[in-house]
Amino acid sequence: MTTGKRPGAEERKPAILDALYAVIKQEGFENASIAKVAKKAGVHPSLIIHYFGTKERMVTALVDDVLRIYARLLETLPRTGSPEERLDHLLTLIWSRQWCRAASFSVLFSFLAVSRRNPEVAARVRRLFRRYREFLIVQLSAFSEAGVITAADPAGTADILISMSEGFHYFEQYHTPEEAFEEHRQGMIDAARKVLGAAPTEKRNGDSTEK
Repeated sequence: MTTGKRPGAEERKPAILDALYAVIKQEGFENASIAKVAKKAGVHPSLIIHYFGTKERMVTALVDDVLRIYARLLETLPRTGSPEERLDHLLTLIWSRQWCRAASFSVLFSFLAVSRRNPEVAARVRRLFRRYREFLIVQLSAFSEAGVITAADPAGTADILISMSEGFHYFEQYHTPEEAFEEHRQGMIDAARKVLGAAPTEKRNGDSTEK
Protein backbone atom coordinates (compact mmCIF):
# COMPACT_ATOMS: atom_id res chain seq x y z
CA MET A 1 0.00 0.00 0.00
CA THR A 2 1.37 3.42 -0.93
CA THR A 3 0.53 6.67 0.74
CA GLY A 4 0.41 9.93 -1.14
CA LYS A 5 2.28 12.90 0.19
CA ARG A 6 -0.02 15.64 1.46
CA PRO A 7 0.35 18.87 -0.52
CA GLY A 8 2.42 21.46 1.28
CA ALA A 9 2.50 25.23 1.19
CA GLU A 10 4.34 25.34 -2.15
CA GLU A 11 1.44 23.47 -3.79
CA ARG A 12 -1.43 24.99 -1.83
CA LYS A 13 -0.47 28.66 -1.92
CA PRO A 14 -0.68 28.97 -5.73
CA ALA A 15 -4.05 27.19 -5.69
CA ILE A 16 -5.33 29.59 -3.02
CA LEU A 17 -4.13 32.61 -5.00
CA ASP A 18 -5.78 31.22 -8.14
CA ALA A 19 -8.99 30.93 -6.14
CA LEU A 20 -8.65 34.51 -4.88
CA TYR A 21 -8.11 35.70 -8.44
CA ALA A 22 -11.24 33.87 -9.60
CA VAL A 23 -13.41 35.22 -6.78
CA ILE A 24 -12.25 38.81 -7.32
CA LYS A 25 -12.90 38.43 -11.05
CA GLN A 26 -16.40 37.09 -10.45
CA GLU A 27 -17.54 39.06 -7.41
CA GLY A 28 -15.13 41.96 -6.85
CA PHE A 29 -12.58 42.57 -4.13
CA GLU A 30 -15.02 43.54 -1.38
CA ASN A 31 -16.89 40.24 -1.77
CA ALA A 32 -13.75 38.11 -1.90
CA SER A 33 -13.95 36.81 1.67
CA ILE A 34 -11.56 34.25 3.08
CA ALA A 35 -14.50 31.83 3.36
CA LYS A 36 -15.34 32.18 -0.35
CA VAL A 37 -11.72 31.81 -1.38
CA ALA A 38 -11.36 28.73 0.82
CA LYS A 39 -14.47 27.16 -0.72
CA LYS A 40 -13.20 27.90 -4.23
CA ALA A 41 -9.78 26.42 -3.41
CA GLY A 42 -11.25 23.41 -1.60
CA VAL A 43 -9.43 24.11 1.67
CA HIS A 44 -10.41 25.06 5.19
CA PRO A 45 -10.42 28.83 5.95
CA SER A 46 -7.99 28.25 8.80
CA LEU A 47 -5.41 27.04 6.28
CA ILE A 48 -5.57 30.38 4.45
CA ILE A 49 -5.11 32.22 7.73
CA HIS A 50 -2.19 29.91 8.53
CA TYR A 51 -0.47 30.64 5.21
CA PHE A 52 -1.30 34.32 4.75
CA GLY A 53 -2.58 35.66 8.07
CA THR A 54 -5.05 38.14 6.61
CA LYS A 55 -6.95 38.81 3.42
CA GLU A 56 -4.75 41.86 2.81
CA ARG A 57 -1.57 39.75 2.87
CA MET A 58 -3.17 37.26 0.52
CA VAL A 59 -4.01 40.14 -1.86
CA THR A 60 -0.42 41.39 -1.64
CA ALA A 61 0.83 37.93 -2.65
CA LEU A 62 -1.57 37.93 -5.61
CA VAL A 63 -0.32 41.37 -6.68
CA ASP A 64 3.20 39.93 -6.74
CA ASP A 65 1.98 37.09 -8.96
CA VAL A 66 0.43 39.53 -11.44
CA LEU A 67 3.61 41.63 -11.47
CA ARG A 68 5.54 38.52 -12.46
CA ILE A 69 3.16 37.96 -15.39
CA TYR A 70 4.04 41.34 -16.89
CA ALA A 71 7.74 40.85 -16.12
CA ARG A 72 7.67 37.58 -18.06
CA LEU A 73 5.97 39.32 -21.00
CA LEU A 74 8.76 41.90 -21.14
CA GLU A 75 11.28 39.07 -21.03
CA THR A 76 9.83 37.74 -24.30
CA LEU A 77 11.15 40.79 -26.15
CA PRO A 78 14.19 39.99 -28.31
CA ARG A 79 17.59 41.12 -27.05
CA THR A 80 19.19 40.71 -30.46
CA GLY A 81 18.31 41.80 -33.97
CA SER A 82 18.20 45.20 -35.57
CA PRO A 83 17.00 48.22 -33.53
CA GLU A 84 14.12 48.63 -35.98
CA GLU A 85 12.97 45.06 -35.37
CA ARG A 86 13.27 45.38 -31.60
CA LEU A 87 11.27 48.64 -31.63
CA ASP A 88 8.59 46.96 -33.70
CA HIS A 89 8.44 44.02 -31.26
CA LEU A 90 8.19 46.38 -28.28
CA LEU A 91 5.33 48.45 -29.66
CA THR A 92 3.55 45.33 -30.90
CA LEU A 93 3.74 43.75 -27.45
CA ILE A 94 2.49 46.65 -25.33
CA TRP A 95 -0.46 47.16 -27.66
CA SER A 96 -1.39 43.50 -28.02
CA ARG A 97 -4.26 41.42 -26.72
CA GLN A 98 -1.72 39.40 -24.77
CA TRP A 99 -0.57 42.49 -22.86
CA CYS A 100 -4.05 43.94 -22.36
CA ARG A 101 -5.53 40.67 -21.17
CA ALA A 102 -2.61 39.14 -19.29
CA ALA A 103 -4.64 39.72 -16.14
CA SER A 104 -8.36 40.29 -15.69
CA PHE A 105 -9.28 43.97 -15.89
CA SER A 106 -11.58 43.61 -12.86
CA VAL A 107 -8.69 42.18 -10.83
CA LEU A 108 -6.30 44.95 -11.90
CA PHE A 109 -8.91 47.59 -11.13
CA SER A 110 -9.39 46.04 -7.68
CA PHE A 111 -5.65 46.27 -7.07
CA LEU A 112 -5.66 49.97 -7.96
CA ALA A 113 -8.62 50.58 -5.65
CA VAL A 114 -6.99 48.66 -2.78
CA SER A 115 -3.72 50.53 -3.33
CA ARG A 116 -5.44 53.75 -2.27
CA ARG A 117 -5.74 52.46 1.28
CA ASN A 118 -3.16 49.68 1.53
CA PRO A 119 0.45 50.94 1.59
CA GLU A 120 1.91 47.52 0.75
CA VAL A 121 -0.25 47.13 -2.36
CA ALA A 122 0.42 50.78 -3.29
CA ALA A 123 4.16 50.17 -3.05
CA ARG A 124 3.90 47.16 -5.35
CA VAL A 125 1.81 49.01 -7.93
CA ARG A 126 4.31 51.87 -7.90
CA ARG A 127 7.11 49.33 -8.28
CA LEU A 128 5.39 47.83 -11.31
CA PHE A 129 5.16 51.17 -13.07
CA ARG A 130 8.68 52.17 -11.98
CA ARG A 131 10.15 48.99 -13.48
CA TYR A 132 8.06 49.40 -16.62
CA ARG A 133 9.27 53.01 -16.94
CA GLU A 134 12.92 52.10 -16.29
CA PHE A 135 12.72 49.34 -18.88
CA LEU A 136 11.30 51.74 -21.48
CA ILE A 137 13.92 54.39 -20.73
CA VAL A 138 16.73 51.89 -21.37
CA GLN A 139 15.10 50.70 -24.59
CA LEU A 140 14.35 54.21 -25.87
CA SER A 141 17.88 55.38 -25.09
CA ALA A 142 19.25 52.51 -27.18
CA PHE A 143 16.85 53.25 -30.04
CA SER A 144 17.83 56.92 -29.94
CA GLU A 145 21.53 56.09 -30.06
CA ALA A 146 20.86 53.79 -33.03
CA GLY A 147 19.04 56.59 -34.81
CA VAL A 148 15.71 54.76 -35.22
CA ILE A 149 13.84 57.35 -33.12
CA THR A 150 14.35 61.10 -32.82
CA ALA A 151 12.68 61.69 -29.41
CA ALA A 152 15.35 63.45 -27.35
CA ASP A 153 14.01 62.80 -23.84
CA PRO A 154 13.81 59.04 -23.08
CA ALA A 155 12.30 59.55 -19.61
CA GLY A 156 9.62 61.97 -20.76
CA THR A 157 8.85 59.86 -23.80
CA ALA A 158 8.56 56.74 -21.62
CA ASP A 159 5.96 58.56 -19.51
CA ILE A 160 3.96 59.37 -22.63
CA LEU A 161 4.10 55.78 -23.90
CA ILE A 162 2.96 54.43 -20.52
CA SER A 163 0.06 56.89 -20.44
CA MET A 164 -0.90 55.87 -23.97
CA SER A 165 -0.63 52.13 -23.36
CA GLU A 166 -2.46 52.22 -20.02
CA GLY A 167 -5.15 54.47 -21.48
CA PHE A 168 -5.60 52.01 -24.34
CA HIS A 169 -5.78 49.13 -21.86
CA TYR A 170 -8.70 50.66 -19.96
CA PHE A 171 -10.42 52.27 -22.95
CA GLU A 172 -10.58 49.08 -25.00
CA GLN A 173 -12.38 47.27 -22.19
CA TYR A 174 -15.42 49.52 -22.57
CA HIS A 175 -15.34 51.21 -25.95
CA THR A 176 -13.56 49.00 -28.49
CA PRO A 177 -15.64 46.21 -30.08
CA GLU A 178 -13.71 42.99 -30.60
CA GLU A 179 -13.88 43.36 -34.37
CA ALA A 180 -12.31 46.85 -34.12
CA PHE A 181 -9.50 45.87 -31.76
CA GLU A 182 -6.86 45.37 -34.46
CA GLU A 183 -7.60 48.67 -36.17
CA HIS A 184 -7.49 50.57 -32.88
CA ARG A 185 -4.32 48.76 -31.79
CA GLN A 186 -2.55 49.62 -35.04
CA GLY A 187 -3.69 53.22 -34.71
CA MET A 188 -2.06 53.41 -31.28
CA ILE A 189 1.18 51.95 -32.62
CA ASP A 190 1.18 54.53 -35.43
CA ALA A 191 0.58 57.31 -32.88
CA ALA A 192 3.41 55.99 -30.70
CA ARG A 193 5.76 56.04 -33.67
CA LYS A 194 4.89 59.68 -34.27
CA VAL A 195 5.65 60.48 -30.63
CA LEU A 196 8.95 58.65 -30.95
CA GLY A 197 9.83 60.20 -34.27
CA ALA A 198 10.17 56.73 -35.78
CA ALA A 199 9.55 55.79 -39.38
CA PRO A 200 5.99 54.51 -39.96
CA THR A 201 5.43 50.84 -40.67
CA GLU A 202 2.97 49.10 -42.92
CA LYS A 203 -0.27 48.12 -41.25
CA ARG A 204 -0.57 44.46 -40.35
CA ASN A 205 -3.54 42.17 -39.97
CA GLY A 206 -2.11 40.66 -36.75
CA ASP A 207 1.00 40.28 -34.66
CA SER A 208 3.10 37.40 -33.44
CA THR A 209 2.22 37.94 -29.78
CA GLU A 210 -1.48 37.23 -30.31
CA LYS A 211 -2.28 33.56 -30.13
